[in-house]
Amino acid sequence: MLLKLPLWFFNHLLNFVLPNSCIVCGKEIEQNLVCNDCLNLIVHPESPLCPHCGRPIENVKTCIFCRFEKNLDYGRAFTLYVPPVDKIIHHFKYRGKTILADFFGLGMSGILKNDFYLHDADYLTPVPLFWWKKLRRTYNQAELLSKIINKESGIPVLNCLVRVKNTRTQTRLDHKKRQENVKNAFRLKKGISIRNKKIIIIDDVMTTGATIKECARVLKENGAEEVYSLVGAITH
Repeated sequence: MLLKLPLWFFNHLLNFVLPNSCIVCGKEIEQNLVCNDCLNLIVHPESPLCPHCGRPIENVKTCIFCRFEKNLDYGRAFTLYVPPVDKIIHHFKYRGKTILADFFGLGMSGILKNDFYLHDADYLTPVPLFWWKKLRRTYNQAELLSKIINKESGIPVLNCLVRVKNTRTQTRLDHKKRQENVKNAFRLKKGISIRNKKIIIIDDVMTTGATIKECARVLKENGAEEVYSLVGAITH
């Protein structure tokens, strides 16, 4: 006679055999993906910040990447792209840990709600992926973040940009090559009007800002009044 055991028993047994572990340090945890010790190591940007991208600066008017910026009017970031955030972002972006959109999205929403410029924007616009990259990855992390922020803030998501150029990864490129890599990589979708609108570009990470600023250029050239950025993490 077979003994029929409840589902909770098998879940408990599975957790015992394969316990949850922190994706950063590997320590066993009961739930979630990141342990409290690693969460406590996360660093948030503090003033003074670059007025264009939100990167921490010292004794200068803008960061080195925004000295001649004309299209990105303002930006903020939830965290700094330093350990352990770099590893958390990697799991979110490349390892299918889409649940992490909640963590970053809620943090970004908190910034938006309390920011003088961001809180009354007209639209959230996620940075688009090239079509086959999204097909291969099955999701666009910027879109997931936008959905969370929309739910928290009420600002509608407008997927108005198309990535028309299959750009190579920016990871090992310097600032100049990053700019060249994304030049003319985006266009506005046909039939969409953004004239006189305030738009927030949403993405997971900003390094030099080349990608977001190219998106901002397209939006400004198509009539956007103000273009802001809000990212999960930013380098410093």
